Amino acid sequence: MKFTTFFKNSFYLFAVFAIFLTFLTLTGWLHQGVLAAWVGLVLSLFNFLIGVAILVWGAGKTDKDFYGAFLGGMILRFFLIFVLLWILIKQLQLNTFLLTGSLLISYFGFLFLEIWLIHKHSISRSSN
Repeated sequence: MKFTTFFKNSFYLFAVFAIFLTFLTLTGWLHQGVLAAWVGLVLSLFNFLIGVAILVWGAGKTDKDFYGAFLGGMILRFFLIFVLLWILIKQLQLNTFLLTGSLLISYFGFLFLEIWLIHKHSISRSSN
């Protein structure tokens, strides 16, 4: 399992989301809170990259170490996202709806990508 494979695919997905946000902005559908939407997208990208780094690190370890890192990393990332959301909404007054909407849509997109790439890796590993 290579980090570069995940990174390349995450860049493509990020580009799709960025084009979509740019399109919404240029057509006028997204005129207030553009910054909040972009912050949500970037936050989910960083969340994905941190999760992938943990998965790649744990891929060569024992099952116990891998699942410990995976679950511990998941809990840490959720906590970090919630703290950052609180800061961004309460302290910086970013648009709540656009920030959380952008974060959720892109989060589930990156999660689907993560699961798909892990599935592809496990299939190729089991066929060897």
